[in-house]
Amino acid sequence: MTKQKNNMNDQRPRFLPSALSAIQKESEQRGALAIIPFVLIACACVSGAVAGFIPASFWSPEKRELSVAFYAGVLTFNGLTLALGWAAFSRIYDVLLRGEFGKYLMKNGLLNDYILHITYMHIFEVVAVVATANGLVSALLPNIPLLLSRLIFAGCLMWTAYAVKQAVTAVTAMNDLVWQAAFFEANSPSASGNVHSIR
Repeated sequence: MTKQKNNMNDQRPRFLPSALSAIQKESEQRGALAIIPFVLIACACVSGAVAGFIPASFWSPEKRELSVAFYAGVLTFNGLTLALGWAAFSRIYDVLLRGEFGKYLMKNGLLNDYILHITYMHIFEVVAVVATANGLVSALLPNIPLLLSRLIFAGCLMWTAYAVKQAVTAVTAMNDLVWQAAFFEANSPSASGNVHSIR
């Protein structure tokens, strides 16, 4: 009983301490390699390679309309990805707020893990939108060094690809959570007045 009370707090834990605690737990369970963002590194490498192969004329004043159209299209895509993520987050929160299931997660110290995961995914989806907006602004400005333009282009691709991964993860998390909530409710004593085995 004391353990349950200690796990319940009327103040939501802050993101940074929660993230550091999650990283520590992950490294203890799966080793140091578990905390290396392999997907983000792969996105960075591929995006950098693509940016390096783009002709310098892409950023020339004569082709400004092309670069502006590209960034505008990617910005629209990232906005749709963000909207998809929000839809999944909304569904996740609906499931988390279910009476008995939400209480179970809170009492066992699991609720903050879901909230942390949602916050993490949301941050990178917003970063992708900001990075693409920055690229759009840079395409409209004159005399931007070519190297800087390539870096901005690579950053736009990298964060966009990573945001898509986060959106897919959000939908997967939503589906998993819905399944877990349904399983919990089906096997709770209040479901039919009897206790069901979960084995």
